[in-house]
Amino acid sequence: MPHVNLYHHDETPSPLKLVWKSFRSRFLSMAALYVLLAMILVVLLSPLLTPFNTSTQFSDAIALPPSWVESGNMNYLFGTDDLGRDMLSRLLIGGLYSLGLPILMVAVSSIIGMSIGALAGIDRTIKYQSLSRLFDTLLSIPSFLMALIIIAILGTGFNNVAFAITLSLIPQFIFVTRNAVHEEWHKDYVTASRLNGCSKAYLLYRVILPNVTPTLVMQLTVSLSVAIMDIAALSFLGLGIQAPTPEWGSMLARSLDEVYLSPWSMVLPGITLFITIMSINIVGDSLRRALKERVNS
Repeated sequence: MPHVNLYHHDETPSPLKLVWKSFRSRFLSMAALYVLLAMILVVLLSPLLTPFNTSTQFSDAIALPPSWVESGNMNYLFGTDDLGRDMLSRLLIGGLYSLGLPILMVAVSSIIGMSIGALAGIDRTIKYQSLSRLFDTLLSIPSFLMALIIIAILGTGFNNVAFAITLSLIPQFIFVTRNAVHEEWHKDYVTASRLNGCSKAYLLYRVILPNVTPTLVMQLTVSLSVAIMDIAALSFLGLGIQAPTPEWGSMLARSLDEVYLSPWSMVLPGITLFITIMSINIVGDSLRRALKERVNS
């Protein structure tokens, strides 16, 4: 009988699997991830899920409490505001401006900021150093104040708010990326790769980038939270997205005068904002830890 060699070897898990294994080991991380993914999915499907038009006013259902209250109505699950507009519909569509728009703004600002920051981190020429010093100066101005200045110049409105917040986030990405790349550039493993004749592009994308990913991921999540808060704050002050467009910050501002008569009109958008920002921060911090453990292993 011929000898059969049953050779078994374990496949080395990929870096992505190692990161996912570390991430899912924490219950709070997975709970926050599920909440965040559910919110993003609901925002994407919000035009299909809204039971009513956000501007439709129901004269027979003004300041109606949520359906779980005894005097509520099942036709309006989250109740109505002081003008008789459905709160659920306004919260869902408001997510497009309060969550969907910040994701787009952070994506644009991160691509621009990380590209400039990475080049400034490895290229010590006067051109990139002068540019990075300019953005360092802008970084001394808080992002919200910078957005206020831009809006004061350009005026209020959807496009101007999006442009102002996107521009105000770019210096943060430049600063964080430049410092992270510059710090790695002088380490021994990068020096060894340089002596082996590796190009700057190879060093940046294949050698340095995997080791600065935790820092960049943390900056992405922080910037997303900042963008959400800035949009809500600007709208709360009447300088952001204008009525009657539903936005969680503007909904909070409008409910101030009616808080004693219809507290749900303030509580619901406030809780939605809190849960959104909290879940983003937890996911970002957990992902940063998982990436850092993978890099150090």
